Amino acid sequence: ASGGYHVLKLDDQTKRPMAVSAHAWNKDGTMVAFCPMNSELHIASFVDGTFTVQHVLKEHDQRITAIDWGHTMNRILSCSDDRNAYVWDFKDGKWCPTMAMLRINRAATYCKWSPNEEKFALASGKKCVAVCYYDAENNWWVSKLIEGFESTVLCLAWHSSNAILAAGSTDCTVRLFCAAVKGVDQKPAQLFGPDAPIKKIGDLICTIPTKGWVHDIAFSPSSSTLAFTTRNSAVHFVACREGAVPGADGVETVAASGLPHVRMLFLSEDCVVCGGHDYNPTVFVRKGGKWAQGRRLDDGK
Repeated sequence: ASGGYHVLKLDDQTKRPMAVSAHAWNKDGTMVAFCPMNSELHIASFVDGTFTVQHVLKEHDQRITAIDWGHTMNRILSCSDDRNAYVWDFKDGKWCPTMAMLRINRAATYCKWSPNEEKFALASGKKCVAVCYYDAENNWWVSKLIEGFESTVLCLAWHSSNAILAAGSTDCTVRLFCAAVKGVDQKPAQLFGPDAPIKKIGDLICTIPTKGWVHDIAFSPSSSTLAFTTRNSAVHFVACREGAVPGADGVETVAASGLPHVRMLFLSEDCVVCGGHDYNPTVFVRKGGKWAQGRRLDDGK
């Protein structure tokens, strides 16, 4: 259909089906921002089961790798292989970009708004994470870099406190850092006790080794559980209790029956859904204090 993406669309040059490299929904699910595997950010409405493109934004120079739509302030965050990130505000009927000063020389791989949407985190191939906040005087977003990774950072997750950031990397490690920015955040609480002091941005709280690249990472709604999925077809769960360093009680690992998962989403405190290379989303549930693989959503009854 004209202007619609509910039917297969072919790339004008390669004549191959267009893939989506990143997407994000607005708060009420009536709009979606996505990238058709190029440098363009498309904003489409979703009405009666049909997508209709309303805006095509062309600020990036290379493929967009991640998009996040803030549901509180209605701002879109995008990052790209071009080593740039933009925050998009809807003003006078159009989406207006504001650049972020990232100070990275490798591709941006992932981006995520903090829970209060006053800052965002961005992962990159520079073996670092940029935590960005708005500088009203210069009308741009400035960054502070968190380093210490040995390889590309692929995924990020914010703790509900806005002060703690979890990052997964291709160095087969999950790390938790303090991500509180002076002048933006209040003094962070010592959530994990004296053995994990949280004083300034970049302070390392803990390191959790894995046996594969970390594809995605997420906190449960209350941030009492941290989950991540790895290249070796496993999903891992870590308790995040106040007064104890995450991982101190060990990591609970569930071996998946299919291929590796690359994205995950908590549906509740005791349920997470993962999707990946086998094209069949899988539910993992906690019963009796233990996590286990549940049903695969596309399996026949």
